[in-house]
Amino acid sequence: MNLARMFATQTKMHFLWYFRRDGEMMFWTLAMPVFFLVLFSFAFSNGVTAKSSSFLVPGIIGAQVLSSGFWGVGVMLATFREKHLLRRVYITPMPAWIFFASLVTYRVGLLAAQAIILIAVGALLFHVQITGNPLSIVAILILGTATFVSLGTIIGALARTTESANNIASILTVPLAFLSDAYVPIDRFPHAVSAALRLLPSTEFIETFRGVAVGGEPIAAFAVWLTVLGLWTVAGTVISARTFRWV
Repeated sequence: MNLARMFATQTKMHFLWYFRRDGEMMFWTLAMPVFFLVLFSFAFSNGVTAKSSSFLVPGIIGAQVLSSGFWGVGVMLATFREKHLLRRVYITPMPAWIFFASLVTYRVGLLAAQAIILIAVGALLFHVQITGNPLSIVAILILGTATFVSLGTIIGALARTTESANNIASILTVPLAFLSDAYVPIDRFPHAVSAALRLLPSTEFIETFRGVAVGGEPIAAFAVWLTVLGLWTVAGTVISARTFRWV
């Protein structure tokens, strides 16, 4: 079997495993972001719902990228190890990089579905307009997914059980989602606090994604943050490679 076929087959298996194991969770994965969009749009609107929704749509998509890396990949890898599925992957002739590249592709696919639904609901209900270059938006989404999948893989590498992986993912995802400009503007925090929060890779990703997708800014305006996200991706990949256990 050639590498391209291995990659396609493994990506397909990720989707099949997700649908078969968590078919009901799939519904909530797609429905909950819409619920948060509607809830927070009205809660934070101050009479201008469209403005709050334009802030929230890219923010919630960004929060889903965090969740995808920490929960979707970190917890999944711990579960695979606990069920001895990683051992089966390890003894196949498939290179390890194919397995992890298929993980990124699989998560990008799910995130694309979430993003399309959120953008559609935002446009229909709250007149949210996506003005950014589509290719730039996709590029940022792929880089963000790669960043947080690499960091999530560290959770999967270190956690010995599914329960411990869930706990670590919760500790990371929930605070970051609310401290990274996803739901609540960090400008509302004192300047020293907001300046510190902007150093988080999650904040850099979300603000870049929002600036390009809704603000219509050129991707080059965020070259520094994109470079930093790339460095986080490399660091996460190196650490994961050195700590990851197949059994």
